[in-house]
Amino acid sequence: MDHIEQLRQVVRGHLDRDPGAAKRGGSLDPRQTQRLDRDRWQRQARELGLPGVRIPEEFGGAGMGLAEEVAVHQELGRALDDGPFLTTSLVAAALVALADDERNHDRLVRIASGELVAVPVLPIEEKFPLEYPHAEAGAGTGFELHGTLPCVVDAAVADAFLVLAEHQGRHAFFWVDARDTGVRTEPLTTLDLTRRMARVQLAGARGELVAEDDRARAAVAAIRQGAILGMSAESVGAAEFALEMAVEYVKVRTQFGRPIGSFQAVKHKCADLLVSLERARSALSVAVRSVQHNDSIGRRPESLAGLAVARMYCGRLGAEITREVIHLHGGIGFTWEHPAHLYYRRAVSNRQLLDSTGQQPRLLTASVLAAHGEDSQLASFYAGR
Repeated sequence: MDHIEQLRQVVRGHLDRDPGAAKRGGSLDPRQTQRLDRDRWQRQARELGLPGVRIPEEFGGAGMGLAEEVAVHQELGRALDDGPFLTTSLVAAALVALADDERNHDRLVRIASGELVAVPVLPIEEKFPLEYPHAEAGAGTGFELHGTLPCVVDAAVADAFLVLAEHQGRHAFFWVDARDTGVRTEPLTTLDLTRRMARVQLAGARGELVAEDDRARAAVAAIRQGAILGMSAESVGAAEFALEMAVEYVKVRTQFGRPIGSFQAVKHKCADLLVSLERARSALSVAVRSVQHNDSIGRRPESLAGLAVARMYCGRLGAEITREVIHLHGGIGFTWEHPAHLYYRRAVSNRQLLDSTGQQPRLLTASVLAAHGEDSQLASFYAGR
């Protein structure tokens, strides 16, 4: 058993012993699920080191690699965990890229300990029809931020926001305290009942400039890359567990005196879903390897191609598999009490977050052309630029 598989087993065992709201069978009222179980998050930090998986050891983290973080995302997807691991890991990735600032050192230490829940605020898509908040010089050395952010994951439970805003015609990152009087958070009821989302309004919120120009671009790349791999891995994990759940069900559910899993149509359906799951796993693996290898040698187009493949396949196949799992469960699969719909909700939500514009095939083509040195005008055409 390799170390990543051991990590999976440790995380899975911990989540089995200390499950989130979806696995506890508790209330999934959107008004209740907006709350964060801080004690549970602290236990995950203390016993697993979960918030600091990729934070360097010098800042109190575990100092693990990309493959290990993706494995954790996959296990959290299996468990439909409602903790803020996705968002805090993205902020941590950005701060690691900006770790030359002493203030960011302290933030990394607090994130790794589970004390600080920080949330990034920027669109995942490279091109998105969204107006960024704008920053103006405020009193002293601070800035004032104005703008509305229509949907931010974990905003309702955040202690701080890392906001990408326009400043003097350029994009820059600002650190904003969630308790600031200029910050208003409005929880949203969305399809995924196991993930908190909220609208955030900034009306003169005080912000601290964290990064601009090249440093800001490096942080944006770290966050977007982490978000794509994290949600892709979650979708694979959710589909994996949902299919296992369906296979166990068809083994024991009988019809006409026989388990329905013995019927050819059901067997073929399960086999087809397993093939789809393996395709999604392969797409995720390709994305991880492409980022690990190509980013290290500066070949960005190959890593962008790998990420585009993961966004297409993991999002789409995760939604398809979890939908068919509901059908395989028959009547009980359509009930509120059965968890099948929760896995479908998470997969569909992730699919929308991963590729809401349906542009990944075009971006994949552009990345492949650029990687092979094809005509730059042709690559730009496929990228929609």
